[in-house]
Amino acid sequence: MKSAGFTSEQQSMSADVIRKAFQATEEGFLSVVTRQWPMKPQIAAVGSCCLVGVVCGGFLYIANLGDSRAVLGRAVKATGEVLAIQLSSEHNACIESVRQELHSLHPDDSNIVVLKHNIWRVKGLIHVIILLHKNSLYQ
Repeated sequence: MKSAGFTSEQQSMSADVIRKAFQATEEGFLSVVTRQWPMKPQIAAVGSCCLVGVVCGGFLYIANLGDSRAVLGRAVKATGEVLAIQLSSEHNACIESVRQELHSLHPDDSNIVVLKHNIWRVKGLIHVIILLHKNSLYQ
């Protein structure tokens, strides 16, 4: 994978390193969509999630795209229970701020977000949001 060299370029881990890895992953996915589109146009309606957690230099880096969340389990010594601590949030069309963002990015498309079967969906197809703004689904 191209992203393997990102930490070497920066000499450390950072949000920028993870961002570059996500961009490389997106470019790879777009390449697959572009190649497969003539034979399988439904590939543009496939949702995707990406959740990354990296521990480096005493820091925990979390990055999330899509319908997933990072949760850290912490043991409570007094009770022996495990406390769930949410570290990231889902990024899907069910979230009002995500719908607003999509409307602002695509002001000429009244159907960019549609409520279908009580679930908010992008173009009526998927509710997971990924970076594929170049994807024909968004055009």
